[in-house]
Parts: sequence; structure tokens; C-alpha cells
Amino acid sequence: MHETRKSALRRYTDPVFRDHYFVGSGIDIGVGNDPLSNYAYLFPGMRNVVSWDLAQGDALAMEGLEDRAFDFVHSSHCLEHLTNPFEAIGRWLDLVKPGGYVVVTVPDEDLYEKGVWPSRFNADHKFSFTIHKPRKALAQSVNVSDLVRAFSNVAACERIVLVRHHYDERAHDIDQTIGGSAECAIELVLRKREVRSARAMMASADRQPDAESVVTAYRQTLEHYPYHFSVYHQFFLVLLNLGRVAETETLWNYAVQRLPNRHDVWLYQALNKMGMGEIEWGFRLREALIRKWPWERRTEAQPPVYPAWSGESLEGRSIVIWSEFGLGDEIFFLRFAAMLKDQMGASHVSVVCQNPLYELFQAASRVDAVYSVSQAQAGEVAHHDYWVYPYDIPAYLPLDLEHLSASIPYCHATRTERLPMKPGREGALKVGIVFKGAPTHENDHWRSLSSLSVLDPLFERDDVTFYSLQKGEGAAEAATYAARLPNFIDLGPTLQTFSDTAACMAAMDLIISVDTSVANLAGAMGKPLCVLLPPYGDWRWHYLRDDSPWYPSAALFRRPLHEDWRGVVSRVKAYLDTFASSNAPCPAERAAGAVKDREVANG
Repeated sequence: MHETRKSALRRYTDPVFRDHYFVGSGIDIGVGNDPLSNYAYLFPGMRNVVSWDLAQGDALAMEGLEDRAFDFVHSSHCLEHLTNPFEAIGRWLDLVKPGGYVVVTVPDEDLYEKGVWPSRFNADHKFSFTIHKPRKALAQSVNVSDLVRAFSNVAACERIVLVRHHYDERAHDIDQTIGGSAECAIELVLRKREVRSARAMMASADRQPDAESVVTAYRQTLEHYPYHFSVYHQFFLVLLNLGRVAETETLWNYAVQRLPNRHDVWLYQALNKMGMGEIEWGFRLREALIRKWPWERRTEAQPPVYPAWSGESLEGRSIVIWSEFGLGDEIFFLRFAAMLKDQMGASHVSVVCQNPLYELFQAASRVDAVYSVSQAQAGEVAHHDYWVYPYDIPAYLPLDLEHLSASIPYCHATRTERLPMKPGREGALKVGIVFKGAPTHENDHWRSLSSLSVLDPLFERDDVTFYSLQKGEGAAEAATYAARLPNFIDLGPTLQTFSDTAACMAAMDLIISVDTSVANLAGAMGKPLCVLLPPYGDWRWHYLRDDSPWYPSAALFRRPLHEDWRGVVSRVKAYLDTFASSNAPCPAERAAGAVKDREVANG
């Protein structure tokens, strides 16, 4: 088609292209076999042009390129192939310096598409374009005038032209761009205004003197950058930090409208519903998301061939809950085995779990059979009427968040072990510690402590013995502390399975943990628990709450946005002081007093 060649031969006679648009350093997006660099000799002000095509990466993301790096962006007949033209233009505007130009051509839906959709001449076209029509002519029609208006805060429109050079009106049923010199395109030129970047505007918003000014500044940032996911994400964290949870729903609904092609936007919308406590609706959104964008589960065992459960009656039927994601998730969702019996009438509920959980789950409440992933891979799981992934259950199982406590505890220690004690520590309060999660977790940078030293203020107490339950990342640091502090014992090397961990926990008075599988196990056992949470944590901890409907014995301590963990540790220390001074003689009675302690610690 050589559309760049055709337009270059036309443009070189135009002094505006020669003296303004194609001056300095540029990037040519979607070059194919017809790069703009081939015609640089026609434009004396053009110093160099970087070519970008599929081999370099997604033209929507343009990863690896710095913002404001180019004097101009050129793209010929690429935009129609992308999943979101608006997001693409926004990203391309990021790449140019203030005062720089974005020069784009797209096929006109009447001249090229001939008013027919899907395109007869290029099946990969995802959108058709028109300069302006009062309503959509074709199913995926984009008004270029709307495209321009969407970026009016950051770019001025210098040119919108319908180019029909050498176009033959009589040749209605052929692709006139093949061979010859015919053009049937819309040419658009945007000039970037002297505006701050999205990052700079967000940084300025964070420095505003009061909450209302912060929110107003973020809304202004969104007006400038409505197609930047980072703005939505940061604004979301700010709203949570300010306690304005209701506004987060509007924010993500707006994001879905502007970025409907992005999986992460839809996922945040679903997770936000869950975090707000609208469990069934949130999980239904998540289920629809998976149908649209299937993702790879972590399980190593393929599910069975018999039907997946999607809300059918389980009266008198059998069902197996299949391994899906992390260890903490499997512990959390184990509670649903009993609920499928009580609420849905299932006669038999089995569970397939990861191997480290196998022994622990065999002692779980009201589970009829437990299979390890290894057994599932070997085909040893008995036939059931249905199977279900854990995360699919809440989409079909009605839940009342404020009446879940009856299911606790559902995990139990299968044996008791004597905790190793050091001389002089007999009778001391026994507190378990976990300060890091698995580094492969997508939120680990937020949820894990940078070092065990963050908890040093807790270790000052000589009437408390601390037991590290840390495995993997952080284990070496725990060993160093155990060698240095008389009231710190490292149990990590002795823990091989979650049954080992449960046995140790059973002898402890309190668990202090970041958001890991150990925290879920402590909650499932009904152990008094302090959970240290980042500004944005897992949906199951919900928003703003300092208690957990899922784990009644848990107290939640959230780190505010833009702050370190010191404030959280100070509040946990106050909680520990109150907990240690309690007259309750046993862990069970201490657990019953956890709500009172939590109120004291959180003011």
C-alpha cells in the first residue's frame, strides 16, 4: 500500500510539514515496510526518525520509551489496528515534547471501508474513522472530532483533513490504496500544549494542603489524562487514604468507560466491589472478566471433565473445590466447604489442595475428602457431580459478611508440639512473627516489610518471647535475630508443612503478620491476630475496617499512603501492651477480648 510514501510525496511540497511538523527527532509508529525514514531527504529539518513496529513492542504501550523524548510522532495507518485509539493517542502525546506534533493518518470509513463493517479490505481493522457524524455509521466508528476533543486540555488541533488525492469515485468496490497513488484517509495533526506531565500533576496534587484540594487536583489531572491507568490507580489510593470509599466506585466505572480494552481496569472494578463488601456483585464481575480475558491459574492439576458448578442446585449432590491460586487463598476459601453443605445442600464436599496444605486440610471442619495436587495429577480424585474453583464460589453463594463468625475455627492443629524455650522465658507471652511474603506475589512490594528491623520497637519487651514463623524470603534475617536477641526464637527451619505451623501456632498467644498465608491460617484457627496491611491490600481485608468479618479474632493495622511502617508498628505495640497486661489467663479468653484491645490500640 505504501501510504507513507504517498503522503510524503504530497507533504514535501507543504511548507508547514517541512518547516514545523517534521523537524528535529521523531518516532514513526507502525512502520511496516514503508518507514518515514526512507523519505527523510524530502524534509531538511528532520534530523533522525526512530522506526517502531511489532518487533519493538505494542504501539499502545510503547514500553521502554521516555516521555517527552521526541519532537514529533508520525503514524500512518496504524491506529485502526489498536484496541483503543484514544489510549494510543494519549500515549503518543506523552512521547513528544511540549510544542511537538503528533501526525496521524487513518482510513476514512466511507472512502476506504466503503461504509461496510467489518472491513472488506483488512480484517485486522478494529475501528473505522470519520471526521464527524451525528451518530455511529459503522459498529466501531470513531469520530476524529471526538478524538481531538478528548485531548483538548493537552493538545491543540492544527489539522483535520480528508485526503482523497487521486481517488476515483467510480471505483466503489475496490481497495484503491493497492497500487497507484490514491489516498483515502483522514490526516490529523495535534500540537502538544505547554502542560505538566501526569506524574508532575499527581505529585502536585499530593502536596495540596487539605483533602478537598487534593481530590480537586486529582480530578483536574484526570481531565488532562483520562486514558492514563496510573492516574486512576493513584487517585484510587488517595480516595481510600482519605476514607472516601464511595467515590472509588464512580472512579473505576469512569475508568472502564475510557479504558474498556484493559484487563487491569476491569479487575480493579471487580476487586473494588469486593473491597466495599459487595461480594456477590464483585465476584460476578470477576467471573465475566475471566470469560473475556482467560488467565492462567497457578494450579498444576487440570480440573476434571465433568461439569463446573455455576450455581446449580447441590441438593444431594457432590462437589469438589479445586486448587487454583496461592496457599493463603486456599486456606481462606476452605470455609466454603461447610457453607456449600449448609446453604446449598451439598451431600459431599471434597477439596483439592496444594501439597503443603494436605495434612492440615485433612483435619478441617466438615470436609469429606481431601486430595493433594499430586493425587489430582495422578487421577486419584473420585468422581463428583460438580467441580468449582474457589474464587468462583462467592459469585453463586449468598453471603452475609456480618454473620460469618460461626464458621471459625475451621482449621485445627493436628498435633501439639512443645515450643523451644530459652532459660528465664517460662511464662512469657508467646507471639508469632511473619514479616515477609513470597517475593513473587504481585503485591509483595507493598505488603512485605523491608526488614525485620521495622519491628524492633516490639522486641524491646523482655516479658514477651517472639517466635519467627518466617520461611523463604527473610529467613536468614530471622536466624540472625535469634542469635542476637534472648527473647527471639527462630522456628522457620523446623516448619515443613502447614500442619507444623498450625501446631506451633496452637501454643502461641498472639500472631503478628503481614498479609500472608500464615495470617490466613491464624485467622482460620481463631488465633488472636494482628495483620499489618499496606495502603491497598487484598480485597478480603476490605476498606477502612480495623476488624475482619472473615476472621473475628483479627485486628487490622493499615499503613497510610505516603507513610512508612513506623506508625503501624507503634499502634501494634500499643495493642501488644494492652494484650500483655490483660488478666485473661488463656489464649481463648484473650481472643474474646481482642475487640476491646483493638479499640484501645486504634483510638
